[in-house]
Amino acid sequence: MMKYPVLVGLVAAIIFLLVRLFYKKSRQANSWWKTPYESQEYFLSPAERYFYQVLERLVGEEILICPKPSVREVLRVRSNIKHDRQKYFNWISQKHLDFVLCERKTMKILCAVELDDRSHKQKERQRRDAFLDKAFKTAGIPLFHVPCKRSYGRQELGVLYDFLCAHQREKQKPDEDFIPVCPECGVPMVLRTVSKGERKGQKFYGCPNFPQCRETRSL
Repeated sequence: MMKYPVLVGLVAAIIFLLVRLFYKKSRQANSWWKTPYESQEYFLSPAERYFYQVLERLVGEEILICPKPSVREVLRVRSNIKHDRQKYFNWISQKHLDFVLCERKTMKILCAVELDDRSHKQKERQRRDAFLDKAFKTAGIPLFHVPCKRSYGRQELGVLYDFLCAHQREKQKPDEDFIPVCPECGVPMVLRTVSKGERKGQKFYGCPNFPQCRETRSL
Protein backbone atom coordinates (compact mmCIF):
# COMPACT_ATOMS: atom_id res chain seq x y z
CA MET A 1 0.00 0.00 0.00
CA MET A 2 2.92 2.36 0.70
CA LYS A 3 4.72 1.69 -2.56
CA TYR A 4 2.44 3.84 -4.71
CA PRO A 5 2.87 7.12 -2.75
CA VAL A 6 6.66 6.54 -2.61
CA LEU A 7 6.76 5.97 -6.35
CA VAL A 8 4.71 9.11 -6.99
CA GLY A 9 7.02 11.13 -4.74
CA LEU A 10 10.11 9.75 -6.49
CA VAL A 11 8.69 10.59 -9.93
CA ALA A 12 7.78 14.08 -8.75
CA ALA A 13 11.27 14.61 -7.36
CA ILE A 14 12.86 13.48 -10.64
CA ILE A 15 10.56 15.79 -12.63
CA PHE A 16 11.44 18.69 -10.31
CA LEU A 17 15.17 18.08 -10.70
CA LEU A 18 14.85 17.83 -14.51
CA VAL A 19 12.86 21.06 -14.70
CA ARG A 20 15.36 22.83 -12.45
CA LEU A 21 18.29 21.55 -14.51
CA PHE A 22 16.62 22.64 -17.75
CA TYR A 23 15.86 26.07 -16.29
CA LYS A 24 19.46 26.47 -15.11
CA LYS A 25 20.89 25.54 -18.51
CA SER A 26 18.40 27.82 -20.22
CA ARG A 27 19.50 30.73 -18.01
CA GLN A 28 23.17 30.02 -18.73
CA ALA A 29 22.53 29.83 -22.47
CA ASN A 30 20.67 33.14 -22.48
CA SER A 31 22.76 34.93 -19.84
CA TRP A 32 24.49 37.00 -22.50
CA TRP A 33 21.15 38.68 -23.19
CA LYS A 34 21.60 40.47 -19.88
CA THR A 35 24.00 43.37 -20.44
CA PRO A 36 24.33 45.33 -17.18
CA TYR A 37 26.73 47.93 -18.59
CA GLU A 38 26.95 51.68 -18.85
CA SER A 39 29.23 54.08 -20.69
CA GLN A 40 32.47 55.26 -19.18
CA GLU A 41 32.26 59.03 -18.93
CA TYR A 42 35.72 59.59 -20.44
CA PHE A 43 38.01 57.34 -22.46
CA LEU A 44 41.13 58.75 -20.79
CA SER A 45 41.73 59.75 -17.20
CA PRO A 46 42.59 63.44 -16.57
CA ALA A 47 46.29 62.59 -16.26
CA GLU A 48 46.24 60.51 -19.46
CA ARG A 49 44.32 63.19 -21.34
CA TYR A 50 46.79 65.90 -20.31
CA PHE A 51 49.76 63.76 -21.34
CA TYR A 52 48.00 62.95 -24.63
CA GLN A 53 47.79 66.68 -25.35
CA VAL A 54 51.50 67.03 -24.55
CA LEU A 55 52.28 64.24 -27.03
CA GLU A 56 50.08 65.88 -29.68
CA ARG A 57 52.12 69.08 -29.51
CA LEU A 58 55.36 67.12 -29.55
CA VAL A 59 54.87 64.62 -32.39
CA GLY A 60 53.28 66.86 -35.04
CA GLU A 61 51.02 65.68 -37.85
CA GLU A 62 53.10 62.79 -39.22
CA ILE A 63 52.80 60.62 -36.10
CA LEU A 64 49.54 59.09 -34.86
CA ILE A 65 48.94 58.57 -31.13
CA CYS A 66 47.05 55.35 -30.28
CA PRO A 67 45.76 55.33 -26.67
CA LYS A 68 45.37 52.16 -24.61
CA PRO A 69 46.08 49.45 -27.20
CA SER A 70 46.40 45.82 -26.21
CA VAL A 71 49.94 44.45 -26.12
CA ARG A 72 48.86 41.63 -28.44
CA GLU A 73 48.17 44.27 -31.11
CA VAL A 74 51.79 45.44 -30.88
CA LEU A 75 53.66 42.19 -30.19
CA ARG A 76 53.15 38.67 -31.47
CA VAL A 77 54.71 35.30 -30.76
CA ARG A 78 57.43 34.51 -33.31
CA SER A 79 56.31 32.11 -36.02
CA ASN A 80 59.14 29.64 -35.29
CA ILE A 81 57.92 29.12 -31.71
CA LYS A 82 55.90 25.90 -31.60
CA HIS A 83 56.25 24.69 -28.00
CA ASP A 84 54.22 26.62 -25.38
CA ARG A 85 53.01 29.04 -28.05
CA GLN A 86 49.65 29.55 -26.32
CA LYS A 87 51.41 30.24 -23.02
CA TYR A 88 53.50 33.04 -24.54
CA PHE A 89 50.40 34.50 -26.16
CA ASN A 90 48.51 34.43 -22.87
CA TRP A 91 51.29 36.43 -21.24
CA ILE A 92 50.50 39.41 -23.51
CA SER A 93 46.83 38.87 -24.35
CA GLN A 94 45.40 40.64 -21.27
CA LYS A 95 47.97 43.43 -20.94
CA HIS A 96 47.54 46.98 -22.26
CA LEU A 97 49.81 49.93 -22.92
CA ASP A 98 49.08 53.59 -22.28
CA PHE A 99 50.12 54.89 -25.72
CA VAL A 100 51.63 53.62 -28.96
CA LEU A 101 53.05 56.02 -31.56
CA CYS A 102 52.81 55.10 -35.26
CA GLU A 103 53.67 56.72 -38.55
CA ARG A 104 50.37 58.17 -39.74
CA LYS A 105 50.72 57.19 -43.42
CA THR A 106 51.92 53.61 -42.97
CA MET A 107 50.83 52.87 -39.36
CA LYS A 108 54.33 51.52 -38.74
CA ILE A 109 54.92 51.20 -35.00
CA LEU A 110 57.58 53.62 -33.76
CA CYS A 111 57.50 53.18 -29.99
CA ALA A 112 55.31 52.59 -26.95
CA VAL A 113 54.88 54.89 -23.94
CA GLU A 114 53.87 54.05 -20.38
CA LEU A 115 52.72 56.88 -18.12
CA ASP A 116 53.92 55.69 -14.73
CA ASP A 117 51.69 56.77 -11.84
CA ARG A 118 51.81 55.54 -8.23
CA SER A 119 50.41 52.14 -9.21
CA HIS A 120 53.70 51.31 -10.94
CA LYS A 121 55.40 51.22 -7.53
CA GLN A 122 53.44 48.12 -6.55
CA LYS A 123 55.40 44.86 -6.70
CA GLU A 124 52.96 43.16 -9.07
CA ARG A 125 53.07 46.17 -11.40
CA GLN A 126 56.86 46.25 -11.26
CA ARG A 127 56.98 42.59 -12.33
CA ARG A 128 54.62 43.44 -15.20
CA ASP A 129 56.79 46.39 -16.25
CA ALA A 130 59.97 44.29 -16.12
CA PHE A 131 58.34 41.65 -18.34
CA LEU A 132 57.16 44.23 -20.88
CA ASP A 133 60.53 45.96 -20.93
CA LYS A 134 62.22 42.67 -21.80
CA ALA A 135 59.55 41.67 -24.34
CA PHE A 136 59.71 45.00 -26.18
CA LYS A 137 63.51 44.98 -26.15
CA THR A 138 63.47 41.51 -27.70
CA ALA A 139 60.99 42.69 -30.35
CA GLY A 140 63.09 45.77 -31.14
CA ILE A 141 60.40 48.32 -30.23
CA PRO A 142 61.39 51.15 -27.86
CA LEU A 143 59.25 51.28 -24.71
CA PHE A 144 59.54 54.53 -22.76
CA HIS A 145 58.44 55.09 -19.17
CA VAL A 146 57.45 58.67 -18.33
CA PRO A 147 56.69 59.49 -14.68
CA CYS A 148 53.28 61.11 -14.22
CA LYS A 149 53.79 64.85 -13.58
CA ARG A 150 51.72 68.02 -13.36
CA SER A 151 53.67 69.46 -16.29
CA TYR A 152 56.09 68.08 -18.88
CA GLY A 153 59.22 69.59 -20.37
CA ARG A 154 62.29 68.15 -22.01
CA GLN A 155 63.67 66.96 -18.68
CA GLU A 156 60.45 65.17 -17.68
CA LEU A 157 60.06 63.49 -21.07
CA GLY A 158 63.71 62.40 -21.07
CA VAL A 159 64.73 59.83 -23.67
CA LEU A 160 61.27 59.94 -25.29
CA TYR A 161 61.91 63.57 -26.26
CA ASP A 162 65.35 62.67 -27.70
CA PHE A 163 63.88 59.74 -29.64
CA LEU A 164 61.15 61.86 -31.25
CA CYS A 165 63.59 64.64 -32.14
CA ALA A 166 65.94 62.11 -33.75
CA HIS A 167 63.04 60.62 -35.71
CA GLN A 168 62.02 64.05 -36.94
CA ARG A 169 65.57 64.86 -38.05
CA GLU A 170 65.77 61.53 -39.88
CA LYS A 171 62.53 62.28 -41.73
CA GLN A 172 63.79 65.70 -42.77
CA LYS A 173 66.98 64.35 -44.34
CA PRO A 174 66.82 64.46 -48.15
CA ASP A 175 66.79 61.16 -49.99
CA GLU A 176 70.03 61.25 -51.98
CA ASP A 177 68.94 58.31 -54.13
CA PHE A 178 65.68 59.92 -55.20
CA ILE A 179 65.53 61.09 -58.83
CA PRO A 180 62.26 62.70 -59.98
CA VAL A 181 60.60 61.72 -63.24
CA CYS A 182 59.57 64.38 -65.74
CA PRO A 183 55.74 64.56 -65.66
CA GLU A 184 55.63 65.46 -69.38
CA CYS A 185 58.18 63.08 -70.89
CA GLY A 186 58.13 60.26 -68.31
CA VAL A 187 61.93 60.04 -68.16
CA PRO A 188 64.30 60.51 -65.18
CA MET A 189 65.33 64.12 -64.75
CA VAL A 190 68.96 65.24 -64.53
CA LEU A 191 70.67 67.39 -61.92
CA ARG A 192 71.67 70.81 -63.21
CA THR A 193 73.12 74.07 -61.84
CA VAL A 194 71.82 77.57 -62.48
CA SER A 195 74.52 79.32 -64.52
CA LYS A 196 73.43 82.94 -64.15
CA GLY A 197 71.01 85.30 -62.44
CA GLU A 198 70.04 85.62 -58.80
CA ARG A 199 69.94 81.85 -58.33
CA LYS A 200 73.37 81.27 -59.85
CA GLY A 201 75.04 78.20 -58.36
CA GLN A 202 71.82 76.63 -57.07
CA LYS A 203 71.06 73.06 -58.13
CA PHE A 204 67.79 71.78 -59.59
CA TYR A 205 66.39 68.89 -61.59
CA GLY A 206 65.58 69.48 -65.25
CA CYS A 207 64.19 67.41 -68.08
CA PRO A 208 66.90 65.89 -70.31
CA ASN A 209 64.80 66.89 -73.33
CA PHE A 210 65.47 70.60 -72.75
CA PRO A 211 64.83 72.93 -74.56
CA GLN A 212 61.89 71.04 -76.07
CA CYS A 213 60.70 70.33 -72.50
CA ARG A 214 61.23 72.95 -69.78
CA GLU A 215 59.92 70.97 -66.78
CA THR A 216 61.99 71.50 -63.60
CA ARG A 217 61.91 70.35 -59.99
CA SER A 218 63.66 71.92 -57.01
CA LEU A 219 66.34 69.87 -55.29
